[in-house]
Amino acid sequence: MIRDRFDQPIATASPQAADAYVAAVDALFAADEDVLERSAAAVALDPGFGLAHCIHARALAQDGRTRDSIAAAQRAWRLTAGASARERAHAEIVALATEGASVAAMAMLREHLREHPRDALPLSLAVGVYGLLGFSGDVDHHQQQRDLLVGLAPHFNADWWFDASLGWALVEAGQAEQGIDLLERSLSIRPRNANAAHGRAHGYYEQGEAEAGDAFLARWLPDYDRRGVLHCHLCWHRAIFALQLGAPERALALYQDGIRPAVSLTLPMFTMIDGASFAWRTALHRHPLPRNELDALAAFLGERWRTAGIPFANVHAALILATSGPAQADALAALIAELEEAAAKDQQQAFATAAQLCAAIAAYAAGEHGSAAERLAAWLHELPRLGGSHAQRDVFIDTHIAALLAQGGRGAALDAMQRRSGRRAPHLDEAWLNRLVP
Repeated sequence: MIRDRFDQPIATASPQAADAYVAAVDALFAADEDVLERSAAAVALDPGFGLAHCIHARALAQDGRTRDSIAAAQRAWRLTAGASARERAHAEIVALATEGASVAAMAMLREHLREHPRDALPLSLAVGVYGLLGFSGDVDHHQQQRDLLVGLAPHFNADWWFDASLGWALVEAGQAEQGIDLLERSLSIRPRNANAAHGRAHGYYEQGEAEAGDAFLARWLPDYDRRGVLHCHLCWHRAIFALQLGAPERALALYQDGIRPAVSLTLPMFTMIDGASFAWRTALHRHPLPRNELDALAAFLGERWRTAGIPFANVHAALILATSGPAQADALAALIAELEEAAAKDQQQAFATAAQLCAAIAAYAAGEHGSAAERLAAWLHELPRLGGSHAQRDVFIDTHIAALLAQGGRGAALDAMQRRSGRRAPHLDEAWLNRLVP
């Protein structure tokens, strides 16, 4: 019986297909640029190998080909009908997640892991920034990820993918030092591992080590293919470090080289989110993006994220609309109305949070700083419901502090900054505060 890298039996008689499958899974786990090519090779070598179609479905999803991904996942589910119970459940979990049935997928995954704790590909669906838990709408999803992976840790022994996953989860759950140790171990085993590099960047951020974080990424990024799904986002981390260090011109150069829509090769949603966050932060730091860059972001936004759907994407769409000025005020108001309608239907708790944050952003852009500060103060504790990371969501905390400053509340802004700095991100100081508007 042929087994995968995690010692799970796999239903293929072709050693070549098995090797291609393992390589494709590892490429996905390292966020390499050639996941799709590797998964297609596994399928071609054994078209009847159901799990090869599972990894191909994941690769297609990462490439933004949603319909093709769903079709591949359904094909995998059909092909595993005669395989082991583990492989059938593996394929069904992938199919559910691919079709957007995240609650059902997560419930089935938890049950599946009790019997098959080393079934890594289904497990990978639950972890990370935008996984089943990250986008669950639960306010404690960081703790849930940590607890899930800590419980599974005895089944993994210095595995570079698991170490990176648990390391990032620990960093986001407030255990940065423990997480960094695992991320460093992951990078020592597989240095060209963008997921571990990403987690390590978060470790530097959470510990307030912007200069060291920038130096790390400056060394690591040049050998990472621009087609890699995390290339744009790692450039964003460097740009944020530059803003923290008081180097807005270098931050802009990093944006223009690796983040703006004209150069980013990652998924459109990722480009939009990183571009929106950077544009808003540079404005808060008194160095707004040039008009042509703002116009390019607004044009890239299109219609997809202007309507209630993915709350984390919606709040970033609001940042772009707000930075675009009065011309997009009606579009921003329409987005807020859609989010409020979705919240009234109780589709997901995150919709209410998104609606309030978008309203706060609209108020700030209109110069209504008191209203913006009041709304943000009331809803910041709900931020994790949106998904994403602490570093990404900090844009709203920064906006709250800037709103307090704008209405003359320097003492209140200093208090808010120190409260945040006392818990995490200790780079915040008076110099950082002085760089914020007004």
